[in-house]
Amino acid sequence: MLVSILHRVTGDGMALVGLGVLAWWLGALASGPEAYETFLWAAGSPRGYVVMIGLTWAFFTHMMSGLRHFVLDIGAGYELDTNKMWSILAPIFAGVLTVAVWTFVLLRSGGLG
Repeated sequence: MLVSILHRVTGDGMALVGLGVLAWWLGALASGPEAYETFLWAAGSPRGYVVMIGLTWAFFTHMMSGLRHFVLDIGAGYELDTNKMWSILAPIFAGVLTVAVWTFVLLRSGGLG
């Protein structure tokens, strides 16, 4: 049940918040260097990191749940133990992937260390 709810919430969150961030980024990109610098400043602020990390987590959570549903749609994974295991592992994999991506991004940009 939780995985199903998270799938819907993360899809809606990416559609609403992600679309807002994308529109702001594209608008700033089209408006010139000063507007783009303002966007970069906001995206690099603590609140910006929360939003961007949240969107990354939502993406991976939605993707893992979607892959789980894809396997179910082809007729596999309906055994109770298998289904329960993938319901538990999907959000864990999403968290691990989010941490991996942001560790890479922050190490690459010099944000850590």
